[in-house]
Amino acid sequence: MLNPKIVVARFSAVLMLAAGASAQVDGPLTPEQAIASFKVDPGLRVELVAAEPLVVDPVAVCWDERGRMFVAENRGYPLGPGEGKLPAGMVAMLEDVDNDGRYEKRTDFAVNLSYPNGLMPWRGGLFVTCAPDVYYLKDTDGDGKADVRKVVLTGYMTNSTTQLRVSHPTLGLDGWVYVTAGLTGGKVISPEHPYRTPVQFTKSDSRFNPDNLEIETVAGQGQFGLTFDDFGRKFVCMNRIHSQHIMLEPRYLKRNPHLAFSETVQDTPADNPTSGGGAKLFPLSANVTTAISHAGRFTAACAVTIFRGSALSPEYYGRTYTCDPAGNLVHEDKLVPNGATFTATRTREGVEFLASPDNWFRPVYLANGPDGAFYVCDMYRKTIEHPQYLPEAVRGTVDFTSGKDKGRIWRIVGDKSRINPAQRARVKELAAMKTKQLCAELAHPDAWWRDSARRLLIEQNDPAAVPILRGMVNSGKTEQARVIALRLLDRFNALEDAQIKLGLADKSAGVRENAAQLAEPRLAKSPELFAGVLKLADDDAARVRFVAALALGEVNDARIIPALAKVGVRDAADRWARAAVLSSAGTRSDELMQATLTLSDKANDDLPLFMEQLGQVVGAGQSPDKLVGLLSRVTASSRSEDYGWQVAAVGGIADAARARGIRGKETSALMNLLAGDSIEAKQTRERIQDIFKQAVTIVGDRQQPANNRLAAIGLLAHADFGSAGKALLGLIGPVEPADLQTAAVRSLSQMNDAEVGKALLARERWRAYSPGLREAVVAAMLSHPRYITALLDAIESGTVQTWALTPQRRTALQKNRDKTIAARAEALFKNSGAGDRMKVYEEYKTVLQLKMNGKSGHAVFTRTCAQCHVYGAEGARVGPELTGARNQPVEALLLHIIVPDLEVVTGFTSYEIETKDGRTLTGLLASETPTSVTLRAAQGIEETILRGNIASMSSTSLSLMPQELEKTMTKQELADLLAFLKGE
Repeated sequence: MLNPKIVVARFSAVLMLAAGASAQVDGPLTPEQAIASFKVDPGLRVELVAAEPLVVDPVAVCWDERGRMFVAENRGYPLGPGEGKLPAGMVAMLEDVDNDGRYEKRTDFAVNLSYPNGLMPWRGGLFVTCAPDVYYLKDTDGDGKADVRKVVLTGYMTNSTTQLRVSHPTLGLDGWVYVTAGLTGGKVISPEHPYRTPVQFTKSDSRFNPDNLEIETVAGQGQFGLTFDDFGRKFVCMNRIHSQHIMLEPRYLKRNPHLAFSETVQDTPADNPTSGGGAKLFPLSANVTTAISHAGRFTAACAVTIFRGSALSPEYYGRTYTCDPAGNLVHEDKLVPNGATFTATRTREGVEFLASPDNWFRPVYLANGPDGAFYVCDMYRKTIEHPQYLPEAVRGTVDFTSGKDKGRIWRIVGDKSRINPAQRARVKELAAMKTKQLCAELAHPDAWWRDSARRLLIEQNDPAAVPILRGMVNSGKTEQARVIALRLLDRFNALEDAQIKLGLADKSAGVRENAAQLAEPRLAKSPELFAGVLKLADDDAARVRFVAALALGEVNDARIIPALAKVGVRDAADRWARAAVLSSAGTRSDELMQATLTLSDKANDDLPLFMEQLGQVVGAGQSPDKLVGLLSRVTASSRSEDYGWQVAAVGGIADAARARGIRGKETSALMNLLAGDSIEAKQTRERIQDIFKQAVTIVGDRQQPANNRLAAIGLLAHADFGSAGKALLGLIGPVEPADLQTAAVRSLSQMNDAEVGKALLARERWRAYSPGLREAVVAAMLSHPRYITALLDAIESGTVQTWALTPQRRTALQKNRDKTIAARAEALFKNSGAGDRMKVYEEYKTVLQLKMNGKSGHAVFTRTCAQCHVYGAEGARVGPELTGARNQPVEALLLHIIVPDLEVVTGFTSYEIETKDGRTLTGLLASETPTSVTLRAAQGIEETILRGNIASMSSTSLSLMPQELEKTMTKQELADLLAFLKGE
């Protein structure tokens, strides 16, 4: 597949200064000029906190209990200190001696660090993330310099760019320190505990206990950004997706081995194309981005942070903010509840929270300060891109050094906010506060005070705090204080069921949510807590119902089933609620199905979504005899309003039964299940035949909603070709949407009839297929031995070209277990290899001399590439995104098209899975959990496979992109495609 890097070349910008005059500047601006150039929300103002030479390249800040600001300075970014020199990174300690809000004293707290990028105060010192290590630094003699410097954790990966390494140490409500390392992982040990087994992981964040340095992996793949809200909900970000909510830990999904679900994170942006492209931005700067369609969208999202201070007006509290240093701005969203999660929606159209026309403004980190204000770390550089993301030919032309001696820290406050110097001075009193005083600070309006007081209480571990905290659970003035009190009691091993019971009945949904989580490990032994969490299945808050459903799965008790059924029906539209319910049902899926059927009179339009997944879980885990009985109950109703969820449930059961291999020689798994002579089986067969007839009518009715047609198509995979084949084949044509055509191909390929292969590969049909549909048909033909013969016949007859099969597919056929198939494939493909692709590349260089038309190239992209690649907001996210291809030389683009296996981007190699029911699936590994894996194929179509249904799984070093793609277009079309990719 094409391998572009997201690159941004920076040039001089035209800056509109506050006076209104425009001037050509090469930068940099002075801090005073920079403030004048900022555009911030009305009613707010930007103040300078520190600037060069006092601070250089700030990438993270924190404050200790004495009010001192510590700054991680990534001075070596991006090229390092140079040969023979010590590492350039530092941690600086800044002090505001005269208490005017501006720091004027600097002490080099720690020097000679490689790339420090995260700080957290702990027991008078700091945890500092600096891959491969997490350091603990402490000044014990009072000179402001760390004389204790020890590595407490090591083994985080350093094989990626510095912005993708372990970062953002943050103390969670549970007392663990959370860090991001989602794209790099590591094999982590603690040198202080050398006998512990290393924790090895990839593509996962982690957390560690600050007291004993135990480390665990956690859900999420954050790049450079991690934040918690007041109730412990965790958010991260990655370069194109500026806000992601961590929904559940993989351990929950382990509870039900029959649940095919492999996701743990929700992308929250409302303005985020389904292809995965970044949300729209409104920069003021004149930066030239890598492609026209890339301009004005997130490309470098980092530092997602929830503002939780009081120095801005109240409406800002709880909003989420994300930096985009490539766009010279900070973006703002409000978090709107959406089922168990949230949707991040723009607060104002057409403008950003903070933006500058100054191309050198590089916001990379945000923080809630002790004064209730919002702080911004600005690396202030001409170029922020890492050279690894630039084509080699471009690297030598880019100025990576200008600005290496600069850096600013800004503070955002309300226009009417005049922070009292006495309030600033008060932070210095925090270190001397006693336990009672610290407990009082848990109700402070500013999160920094609450978080710092909570940290100090954990460090001190004073038993005198326990009665105060218990009283706070009952009568705490704020919901935040009550949540913290519950969590601290748990940390101190002093939490009693009585406090959890109070929390379960609290008027605040956030408190109830936390209480349910704390009750989870106690439910089996506490009837009162069990009853309290059962009651939350009817809670008014969807998030509370979700957490309750997860918690109930920890109890082996039949009474959880009616509660789970209620959540499943009520929240059927919410995939996270469905996952929670089905995970918690465990081996009781048959009971859950029966309980859900009793609630069918409360059905809503979304119930089919739940019933399909429930059917899949039931079909995967229950005995054939039980499945017959459940199918009888599912199909018992003849009410027309029940048809939608009946189709979904029957289809789900049938899909799972097929995956298990419950299939007859001539019949589908569904019909094989119902092949018995009992009255129940006979009546159920008749009712399902009636449902099939209705499905045939629905698939051909273009007035039906697309979801209804897709459900009917899926069900007909379990009918016979004679009764359903004509209807499904009728969908495969240009008048139908691509997703319906592909679904029809998949359903046809799952039928037990060799005629399917002949029909799909008929010459007139094959010639009319789009490239994406051809790929779907070839994949379907290779998915089962019964169709391979038809495919080989079509190749021998010349209907299907040999280049329609990738080299790895040809090789697989030549090595097929069936010797007859292998011999035929050997004869067909021995002279039809891709040959010397580099020679083909040299031959095709002539297209570079043709007159190119980018507008015509757009049509070629849509036809040939969009099934697997995103460009701007168009296409499917299977292979690497092509939006950033503009800055690659045109020769390099041509090379990647002609020789796709020359360089395969990490994470984009193809996987092949053989299932126990005889299918062969090929695609990219989209996600995986302990119980299932998800493959993503052309058009972004995903299929989740239970690990228990996998016969074999292997990866290749090859690209999923087909060889000889050039044969699907003329040379002029190829030239036009190149022009389109170059943004012309």
